[in-house]
Amino acid sequence: MLKRIFLEQKFFLAAFAIWILIAAIMLFVGDKIYWQQWFNDHHFAAADHFFKYFTLLGDGYVIVILSIIMAFYQIRLSLFSLSTFLVSGLFAQMLKRLIFEDVYRPVHVFKELGFDLEQVLDVGLVSNYSFPSGHTTSAFAFFFSLSLILATKNRTLQLVFFLAALFVGISRIYLNQHFINDAITGSFLGMVTTMIIYFVFLKMKAPWLDKSIVELLSKKKQNLKSNHKK
Repeated sequence: MLKRIFLEQKFFLAAFAIWILIAAIMLFVGDKIYWQQWFNDHHFAAADHFFKYFTLLGDGYVIVILSIIMAFYQIRLSLFSLSTFLVSGLFAQMLKRLIFEDVYRPVHVFKELGFDLEQVLDVGLVSNYSFPSGHTTSAFAFFFSLSLILATKNRTLQLVFFLAALFVGISRIYLNQHFINDAITGSFLGMVTTMIIYFVFLKMKAPWLDKSIVELLSKKKQNLKSNHKK
């Protein structure tokens, strides 16, 4: 089953591996402080507006709404994407608040270094709970779940989903919300969680899961009419 996932999702997984490799090389060349400073020094208006709004694709409320809407396409996909978000988010928050609660975000770290980071537009800067990035975790969990269901062997769609998740991770660094290592760990956590939950959903053979909520309600309505005539 694992082999099948690698074969069907090879483009998403290959892109993910490249991202991890490049990020690791970046951290080898310069530490997280260096790269945060680099991003802070390369802000420009178009990117400010793009990342301000694109980062919302890693927001919990947005993912929940999108997952509910997907029930009108397929209930399995809706429940799968919602489950990956909830479980990966739970793990991320546990790591943030129970194990790495004393790891601070860029604005706090740079203030201690005597340097103020730029606030992008009206995006507020937070000081606590930096590691790992929750938005990046949620984005990779969400978009990888979409890829697993909707983009089997579809190279273009897999790469679109990957880039969407990646840009959420980059947005967290660009907006001075997280360091690069926070985004790396978040992306890995989201991917692993989604893959584990995928095995569970594959074993769920209930036919109603592969229908839309509209089809399910329509069939239920028809059954009620049939029973009433009898």
